Amino acid sequence: MNKPKILVADDIKQNVKLLRVILTASEYDVIEAYDGEEALEKARSEHPDLILLDIMMPKVTGYEVCQKLRADETTRNIPIVMITALHEMNDRIKGIEAGADDFISKPFNKTELLARIKSLLRIRQVTEKPEKKDETRVLESILSDLNEGIIVTDGQWKIRNMNKMAHELLHIQETDMKDTDFLIHLSRMKLSLPVKVITNTQEKITDFQITDSNTEGLPSISARMTKILNEQGNVVGITFTLKK
Repeated sequence: MNKPKILVADDIKQNVKLLRVILTASEYDVIEAYDGEEALEKARSEHPDLILLDIMMPKVTGYEVCQKLRADETTRNIPIVMITALHEMNDRIKGIEAGADDFISKPFNKTELLARIKSLLRIRQVTEKPEKKDETRVLESILSDLNEGIIVTDGQWKIRNMNKMAHELLHIQETDMKDTDFLIHLSRMKLSLPVKVITNTQEKITDFQITDSNTEGLPSISARMTKILNEQGNVVGITFTLKK
């Protein structure tokens, strides 16, 4: 079983080293960051299970780090504990408004710190992971019953889901297609539109025809590509509906 990963962000090295000793002794993996910018970078690249975040840091403060993490879909659900020497109620209110889940004051009590970490990790495990598994299971069940081929990718064309009918229509033998690049498969097929047109179109919905280039006499497949956009207009996902 993988150890929970905790990101420790503090500009004072001795504080980070102390927390590393405490956390590794309690069977946690530790990621270190020494300013706000590094904390943001590590949170996005390392996907920690929890963040211990100092408020007073150079470049980007803990408040700002917290706000940015909460605004990012990939990091918004990571529990954040702010470790601070500030005791004023206004400072804690500011932290709550930024999105902090809990606070602990310096100098901190080791037992209290570990108890708060354990509690937040348990809450996250109970509320998030089963929900995601259930959602995936329901989605797969719905897709498997459809008479149309369905392919769902992320914004970079990496396949997130592909139902049985899509496999049959496109003559794709591999059973596990998760995280593979759908563009690779499109480039091997005869299309009514060039791949560059399909990938670069600004239209939200694009219709085209597919013929398997490796199968003679295969009837054309009607394909509809629909882009899923976020509030900023960026592509965060793509769906393909396939029909004979």
